Amino acid sequence: MFELISKYLDKIEGFFIASILAVASLLTFTQVFFRYALNDSIFWAEEAVLYLIISMSFLSTSLGVRKGTHITLDLLKSCLPPFLIPFFIVFSSVIGIAFAVALFYYGGNLFLNTLERGQLSPALRIPVASIYAFIPATALLQVFRYAQIIHSVVTKQPIKIESPQQ
Repeated sequence: MFELISKYLDKIEGFFIASILAVASLLTFTQVFFRYALNDSIFWAEEAVLYLIISMSFLSTSLGVRKGTHITLDLLKSCLPPFLIPFFIVFSSVIGIAFAVALFYYGGNLFLNTLERGQLSPALRIPVASIYAFIPATALLQVFRYAQIIHSVVTKQPIKIESPQQ
């Protein structure tokens, strides 16, 4: 079950991350062209790029868990005897889940409070809550990825964490 869901999540996350990066890059290039070549400016471009990069950063956290690029204590892990490594992986995943749950709780509160106030962004005039919605949504994705790692350790399946060099 985890593998099937993970496969689709990988495709969806990858598509959104690549799309957001492409739009942010294109918008930045267009803004620079307008500013220096046409001596004009797109007044909302800077804010849009900022929100796109923030959204992409939060969306990438789940991908970071899957690829094993988040903060870990590799030195401690390499000093442990081999029979303790699965316990270490589970322990670090539980800490990751605790962080993601806190992120979900506080990010969800931020989203709901901003939604209730109806705050709009200065230039784009979009609801700021729509940007804050990425925080609890990506926290749930992180919980899923950490649960997948724990499941792999408990069922003694090889953990499918890609090397950061790939």
